[in-house]
Amino acid sequence: MAFVKMTPKTEVPDSPDALFRDLPRRKIPDVLPHQQSMMQKYATDAINSKDVALQLPTGSGKTLVGLLIAEWRRRKFKEKVVYLCPNKQLVHQAVNQAEEKYGLSVVGFTGSKHDYDPRDVTKYKLAECIAITTYSSLFNTNPYFDDADIIIVDDAHAAENYVTELWSLHIDRFDAEHKTIHSALSTLLKSYLDPLSYTRLTGQWDNPTDKTWVDKLPTPLLLKLHDEICEILDAHTSGISLRFPWSLLRHNLHACHLYLSSSEILIRPLIAPTWTHNAFNDAKQRIYMSATLGEGGDLERLLGRRQIQRLPIPEVGTPKV
Repeated sequence: MAFVKMTPKTEVPDSPDALFRDLPRRKIPDVLPHQQSMMQKYATDAINSKDVALQLPTGSGKTLVGLLIAEWRRRKFKEKVVYLCPNKQLVHQAVNQAEEKYGLSVVGFTGSKHDYDPRDVTKYKLAECIAITTYSSLFNTNPYFDDADIIIVDDAHAAENYVTELWSLHIDRFDAEHKTIHSALSTLLKSYLDPLSYTRLTGQWDNPTDKTWVDKLPTPLLLKLHDEICEILDAHTSGISLRFPWSLLRHNLHACHLYLSSSEILIRPLIAPTWTHNAFNDAKQRIYMSATLGEGGDLERLLGRRQIQRLPIPEVGTPKV
């Protein structure tokens, strides 16, 4: 009878910073004291928080901290981890840093989900690697990454436009599909705008500086015109791409703002309703990497969360061993 050689169980350290020293392919000897302090603080105080924000200034190594926490949770709890970046370029940058500098095995997912390598998908699904992808891969009407246990949001302080884009209705004056809607809404608003604003909205101007004009429809006026705006959008979004964002906003127009510019009419919520997006809301934990945590609930507002635990910039003394 042949004996099966058992692979010894790898012991996962108590803190993400200690894990780094066990990575044989790393190109730097160790984490910095402030990174070590932040990761130890996370491991002791925030491991079970639903939403937690880590403040590390730009240039202080946020990516390493985020990726080490991701790898630590993947190994320790066998969790599927998705690391979000604002755009494809930053995805490639994070993947390169992880592989070439930190000695971590990760997979980058960009482009069409139909082109994802099945082998990479399997690695993510089995929690064998961290998935690094863009915000738009998660925040869309049919997200591919809808089963993540842990979501790490990089550059969270600049995430508002990327997150809110799912619930944003852009009515482009230059788009042939949108012209009828733009014209109908412009006609509706004409009697409520001053003549100069109306000409700017409809592109009837002589001064090139008018191209930079932007304005916001007063909220009381938006509420007054609520039913008429709905009638226009109901009648003209069917069969075109605008039907998807409009379907998300249709019964919540009263919670939105309407912005005007020389190129488009934009409707979007003041607070992104991320609690309605299961791919984001159902994760065990969401971690926000930010250069600034803001004041007065800014982070909660732009990410649509009721409460976020904050771990501020560490006051580094003598690091723990």
